[in-house]
Amino acid sequence: MTDRPPPAGSRALFWAAALLWLPAGVVASAAIRFGPAAVAPGELLTAMAMASSSLIVAAVCGLPLALACRRLGRLGHPRLAWIGGAALGVATVAALLPAGLFGPLGIAVAALVLSAPVWIAVVWRSRQARADEGDERPPLDGGHRRP
Repeated sequence: MTDRPPPAGSRALFWAAALLWLPAGVVASAAIRFGPAAVAPGELLTAMAMASSSLIVAAVCGLPLALACRRLGRLGHPRLAWIGGAALGVATVAALLPAGLFGPLGIAVAALVLSAPVWIAVVWRSRQARADEGDERPPLDGGHRRP
């Protein structure tokens, strides 16, 4: 790894992408599924206002996967972070249709559950990196070994 600072504007770009990827996916999937005939041209503004509350929830719910992929990339696995983020991102967008029937809580649970594989990889890789550096941490069971 290099000690170079990130390019100017990359932090703002990350946060914009982290907050907008899930709402953009929801809008795109709705447009593909229902087509332009689903909303009359005069009712487009009303439909967007009604959908804005669920899109705001979707924006916040997209953060766990984005942050996990960012962390995995910083741990030295950028390709795995991109592949996992893309695959789980598509799965998350697809899961929001049935999860949305349960309201914001359903959307949040689906997003958290689908970001879990990347978080598991982050924890595993972090523990592996610490062990490689010689930083011995106690095992997860508190140091109690079974006979």
